[in-house]
Amino acid sequence: MKIYKILILIFFMMNGCDSPTSSNIPIEVPGDITNYESNLYAINSGQHLEKVTINWNTYTEIGFIQYIIKNNLNEVLYITEDINESIYTLNSNPAQFQKLFLVVESENESVLDSITIFTRDVKPITNFSAIANVEDWSSQLEWTSSAEVDSLFLNYKVYRLDNLNYDQFLNLDNCNCEIATINERNTSSYIDSGEFNLGEEFFYVVETNTIQGYNRTSIIKSNLSSINYTCFPLISDNPVPSASQSEYNKIVINWDHNLNENQFYELQIWRTGSENSNPINGTLLTTITDYSKTEFEDSYNIGDGTAWFYQIKLIDVHGKEDISDTFAGNSHP
Repeated sequence: MKIYKILILIFFMMNGCDSPTSSNIPIEVPGDITNYESNLYAINSGQHLEKVTINWNTYTEIGFIQYIIKNNLNEVLYITEDINESIYTLNSNPAQFQKLFLVVESENESVLDSITIFTRDVKPITNFSAIANVEDWSSQLEWTSSAEVDSLFLNYKVYRLDNLNYDQFLNLDNCNCEIATINERNTSSYIDSGEFNLGEEFFYVVETNTIQGYNRTSIIKSNLSSINYTCFPLISDNPVPSASQSEYNKIVINWDHNLNENQFYELQIWRTGSENSNPINGTLLTTITDYSKTEFEDSYNIGDGTAWFYQIKLIDVHGKEDISDTFAGNSHP
């Protein structure tokens, strides 16, 4: 990536203070191209629950002063005057996306680069099902075990509700509906038995918990497996998902969908380098669990001027899916 020489502009908003725009974040402006390229990148975005490490090229020109790392609120996270120091680890909570700015200051120039980094969420159980036994009306729950790291796994908690109350599923700690705690990660089933009325409907979720106090729930399943609940997830086609064509060292993906916080489970972004294969069978770039997020910066081995092909999978709280058509993006040559 060619990094443009930038100026540090200090300006004042004349018509109010509603915008969080800072007066100290360097603003990139057209100009001469410096010989220095920072090539800022994330070593492990999406791989850890609580941290991401970024790396950059050491400064190669004379007159070096310092490296500065800031967040998008213009808060200084890290400063070093060691020209050979080119790595920084940010501690964060799970499933967080943050934009970081690298400012390289010398006696002659200031160079700005930025990157969006993210931590992963707790890995939930998958392939969850619940089936009522017609003889005693117990419920057979089955799932594929969480892929969470063994050293981080604490337990599963099984919850049962007798009505489809989405608000309660978002606040399980206060629902008084926990029916079991399972301490073995490899466990993949549970039988819920009791004095139930034949034909009575229950709704189940299984929560995966870690030793740090983080958790992620499964999708919601009814014991009446003949009823196909859905929130009708739909990735918007107006506008359709899009990917940028001219960004340096990244491709910016945008989309919209129809689910609210109660209905949304997750959104996955898939990528392939081949126009002739479905991205959904390629590389999973990220799993997003924030329903309000509608943009993602792909900087994973993006290359210069390379075309990449994407699909988005949207999943509602009942496990129903919508998959977008394939769309393409390019980084700047």
